[in-house]
Order: sequence, then structure tokens, then C-alpha cells
Amino acid sequence: MNMQSILTSIQHSLLKRMAICLLILLLGLTIVNFGKLHLFTPLTFTVYVLPFMLFFSAMYICYRMALAKGRFWFVWCLLLLLCVAMTYRCVKYYYYDLVPLFFNGFTSDWKPEHRTELLSRISSGLLFFVVIAAADYFAWAHFYTYLLSKKVRAQLHSMSDVQLLSGHFMRRLYNIVRVQPKSVQSESLDFFQYVTDKIAKPTVLVPLKEEWHYSMLLVSYSTDRSFMVEGDELLDRGMWNRSVPTLSMMTWIENAIAYSPCDPVEPIVIRWIRTQHGMQLQIKNCISSADLQHGTGKGLQLVNRLYEQMNNHFIELEYALDDPKYFVIKLTFKS
Repeated sequence: MNMQSILTSIQHSLLKRMAICLLILLLGLTIVNFGKLHLFTPLTFTVYVLPFMLFFSAMYICYRMALAKGRFWFVWCLLLLLCVAMTYRCVKYYYYDLVPLFFNGFTSDWKPEHRTELLSRISSGLLFFVVIAAADYFAWAHFYTYLLSKKVRAQLHSMSDVQLLSGHFMRRLYNIVRVQPKSVQSESLDFFQYVTDKIAKPTVLVPLKEEWHYSMLLVSYSTDRSFMVEGDELLDRGMWNRSVPTLSMMTWIENAIAYSPCDPVEPIVIRWIRTQHGMQLQIKNCISSADLQHGTGKGLQLVNRLYEQMNNHFIELEYALDDPKYFVIKLTFKS
């Protein structure tokens, strides 16, 4: 497994990232108590750090789940606050009631003046959690994004202009995304990685749902053009599972962007309609005469070849001019 695979595995694994944070926490506790380590045995030191590790794990899981913005993210926020609120009572019970039952002399009997010291230790532990969580959120995300961006830039630089998605187009798209907020940049790296992986295997068939998902990401990143997307709610599960050549729809969208004017009055229309033969995808764009003088059209030729190789009589591909002003791609999935 190479370094990139390891980093990606860590990025997408809650348990691996938590394990790394726990190791940092354990190292911090060891350093803080370095002068008193000779007083501990391996067992008593484990007993000492156990509440730190347990509370950190619980709060880290709540923090990551809340950050994921899932359906119940607010519940995880409440659980995180509950963990913080319960810390004092639980730690006091653990050190001054539970542990002395098994280890004589581990802590002295509870006295009111111990409250200040205990609160100070708990506050230090919570502050340490905040520091590690901030490093996990900001430093790690920046480090991972930087490394992945470096790899993606190298891949885009080596892309040819004669393939499904031209290198020139993808580099231009990447430059648009680079000025977007960090969250958009991070999400877009998966998109660019997906594209570069698929370009290496242009004959692969993918589910329509997968191709549509990445095509819509391409649309969202192409902020220099306006789009109108309609009718995708008409597609049922059977349609979403139909197979299409990988990157084919994105190549059509690239072609529409390349040969259409940058004019919000003339959006690129991506529309699903129901015909007597079946569901039909239409991609329609206004033709800019200025843009017709550059570009090779190799992408459309490659897409044509991929659909011909499918030899599927239930899919029909057609290119047409709607007046001399509009170019229309029609992909019909016959019933």
C-alpha cells in the first residue's frame, strides 16, 4: 500500500483518525506526568489515563458525527455537550469512589479543597481535546488536501487534449475550483481523482446514476456558465441502473461549455423527457460562432465509438441542430 492509499484510508476512517488522536493524547499525558512516572506501575498508569481516553473517545465520535452533517447531527451535538456536562461528576466518582475500592492509596479521601484541583485537571483535559480536534479539523484537512491537490495537478498536467475529457478543459475547471472555499476544493478533489482514474479505462460501463452524479458535480463546478437541469425526477430505479460509457455525459457537457457563449440568457439545458420510445436525455446549447474556430471535436467522436461498441439496440444516440443556432444531443433509453 502506497502513502497516498494510507492517507486516503485515514481520511475516510473515523476509527483510524481517532486512534491517532488517542496516541497523541497518551503521549501528552505521559509528558505532563513525566516527573511522576516512577510512582506508577503499568497497571496504575492505565487506571489513571483510562477516563481521559474514554471521555476523549466519546467526545471525538460525537464531534466527528456532528461534523458529518448527517440526518441526526444535532443529536450528536447534544451528546457532545452532555459528555462535557457529565465530566466532573464521572471523573470525581471514578478517582475518589470507584478506584479506591480496588487500589488502596491511589487517591486520598475526598475533601472540598480537591474540587479546585479536579476542575483544573478537567479543564486542562477539555482544552487538550479542543486543541487536538482543531488540529484534526484544520491541520490534517489542509495537509491531506495539499497532498491530494499536488497529485491531481500532476495528473491533470499530463492529460491529453485528445480524449473523452480534454486536459485543457479539466485544467481550466480545476483553476475555477481552486478559488472556491476550502470545503468545495476538498470535495472536488474526489471528483478530479474519479475523472483521472476513469480516463485510464475509457471502455468501462458505469450505472447511469453514477454518471449523472458526477456530471452534476461538473455542472456545479462550471461557474462560468449557466445551466438549466430538468426532469431527473422522472427517472426510476430501473433507469438509474441502466449502463452508459463512463465520462460520456461529462464529455457532452464539456462540449456544450466549450461551444456555447458565456451568456446567462442562453443557459445550457440538460433535460430528461418521456417520449413514446422511452426516456430521453437532451443536452442543448447555443452555438457561439467565436468558439467554433477552435477545438477538435475528438471527444464526441470517442463517445460515438463507445456507444457503437456497446451494440445496444435499446440505446439510441443522435446529434441534431435545432435551427442553426442550437446544437442538441439526444440519448434515448428505449423501453
